[in-house]
Amino acid sequence: MARIKTTTKGPDRWTLTDAFRHDGGLAWVIDLPPELSSDTDSNEFPQRSPLRLLEDGRELGPGHALHAAIQEFGDGRYSFWTGVIYFASSDGSAPNTNGRVYTVERAVSRPDSRSVLRAIAPPNTGQQWSAADRPIRCAVLGLGNRGRALARIIASLAGVEVAWLIDTAPARVEQVQAEINLPEARTGPDFAAALSDPTVDAVFITLPDHLHRLAAEQAFRAGKHVFLEKPIATTPADGKAILAAWKDSGRVLQIGHVLRGTPFYQTIRNVIRQDRLGPIRVISLSEQLSVAHGASFLRRWHADAGRSGGLIVHKSCHDLDLVCWLLDTRPRLVGSLGGLSTFKKPPPAPFCSQCSVRPECPYADTGLHENRTEAERADPSAYGLDRCVFRMDETIVDNQVVSFEMENGTRGTYYLAMQGPIRSERRITLIGDQARLDGVFEDGRFTVTYTDPECERLVWSTKGRKLGGHGGGDLSAMTRFLNACVERSPPPITRVEDALAGLVFAASAERSRTSHQMVALEDKDFQLDKA
Repeated sequence: MARIKTTTKGPDRWTLTDAFRHDGGLAWVIDLPPELSSDTDSNEFPQRSPLRLLEDGRELGPGHALHAAIQEFGDGRYSFWTGVIYFASSDGSAPNTNGRVYTVERAVSRPDSRSVLRAIAPPNTGQQWSAADRPIRCAVLGLGNRGRALARIIASLAGVEVAWLIDTAPARVEQVQAEINLPEARTGPDFAAALSDPTVDAVFITLPDHLHRLAAEQAFRAGKHVFLEKPIATTPADGKAILAAWKDSGRVLQIGHVLRGTPFYQTIRNVIRQDRLGPIRVISLSEQLSVAHGASFLRRWHADAGRSGGLIVHKSCHDLDLVCWLLDTRPRLVGSLGGLSTFKKPPPAPFCSQCSVRPECPYADTGLHENRTEAERADPSAYGLDRCVFRMDETIVDNQVVSFEMENGTRGTYYLAMQGPIRSERRITLIGDQARLDGVFEDGRFTVTYTDPECERLVWSTKGRKLGGHGGGDLSAMTRFLNACVERSPPPITRVEDALAGLVFAASAERSRTSHQMVALEDKDFQLDKA
C-alpha cells in the first residue's frame, strides 16, 4: 500500500512509495491507501473522483481515462478506480526506474474548464512535415476541383514533387500546370503512363467515383502508395476489390476521409475516449448544403447513381465514416428514407443559358466546386455543364434521413438536405449518461453540458486558428500519408473494416432507401471475400 502521507496548507497529498506493477502496454498500477477508496471512480460514478496524479509536482492527465487508452496511448493518462490507480508516465518511461516522484492529491474543487480543455487537446498524430532524404514524386490523376486542390498542397510541401498531372481535358491540365507553376510536370490523358513511371512513389486518385477501382487496383499492382479520394468506391464489392489489391501490395493507403484529421473531430473523439460524456446513448449528425452547393450535384456527374453510388455514398460517406471512427464501432442495423422533392418538377429549359427564369432562380449555374477550363466557362452549355437542376428521374435525392444502431448499442440519426438557406453546415450532437456535446463544424466550436449541475459547462473553439481546407483536414491527411510513405509514422489505414466502414454504412442506407426495408449488417460485410 502507498501509505506515506504529507499534509500541506492546501489539499491533502499522498506520495506513492511502493513498487508499481506493469499492467500492459504503457500502463502501470498501484494500490491506494484505504482512506482514498471512497474517492475513486466506479461503474456507477465513472467521473466522480476528485483525486489528481502529479509527476514531480506537475499534474498529469487527462484523468478518468479509459484503461485501454492508458495502455495504448500513455501520455500521462490516469484513472483512480475502485482502490487502485492505473496510469502512464508523461513520456512512457517506467515509474520504478525513471527517478520521478508520483503524488496523489485530493483537489479542493473540480478542475476548471481550462484544465479540461488542455486535457482533451488532440495528440500530435504525425501531422508535421519536413523534407525526406530524397524527393517524393507524386502523380495526380484527375484535375477537377478536388484534384487541383490536392495538387496545390503537394506542390507547397518541401521535398515533394508533382511529377505527373493527368486529365482527359488537355486544357485543364495546362491550366493547373500554369496556376501552380509546375512547368516540369509530365502530363497526359491516360493514367497508365504515370503508373508505369518507376520514379513515381505515390498516386493521388481524384477521378470520378466509378473509376476508383480501375485506377487504384492498377496503382497498387504498380507498387505505388495511394491517396484515394472518398468514397473508396461506389459499391462495397468494388471497395473490397481495392482493399484486396492494397493488402497484396504492401503499400500505404490513405482514403480521403479528411474530416478525421481535423482538430474539431479529433478533439470530440478525445472527449469520447476519455469517457467525459459517460456511455454514449445517442449520436446525431447532419449536413445541410447551401442551395448553390446542393444544386451543383444535380447538374454534375454525381447525379448519376451509377457513377457516384448515390449522393449518400458520395457525400455522406464522410459523416457516416465519422460515426464509426468516433465511437470505434460499426453499424449493425440501418434504415433510411429519402427522395427528390425540391427539384422534382419539369425543367423550364434544358440549360441555364437558355432559361428565361434564370435571373430569379436561386439554383442557377455558377460553376461552384468545379475546375472549368476557359472554354467551359465561356460556353458551359456546349459541354453540358449548366444543365437544369429540375428533373423527373430518381437517380439522386435532395434530402435523405438515416437511422441506425451501432454494435456497441448507440443509436443515432443522420440527415442530408440540399435546402440550406445561407451556408453549408455540419452539426453533431452526442448524448451520454454524464453529459451532452453539441457542435457545429463550420464554426469550429462545440459545447459540453454536464448532467451534474456543479460541473462547469465546457466550450471548445478553434477561434483564431488558421486551419486550411476542410477545417485543417486536407493538410493533416496529406502529411500523415506522406509521413507513412517514408516510414516516419504508422500507416493511416491498417484494418480492412476501418477502410470499409463508411462505404458499407452509406451503401446500406441507400439500399434501405430504395428497398424500403431495414438492412442488417454482419461481420462478412466488413471483411474481404474469401477466395
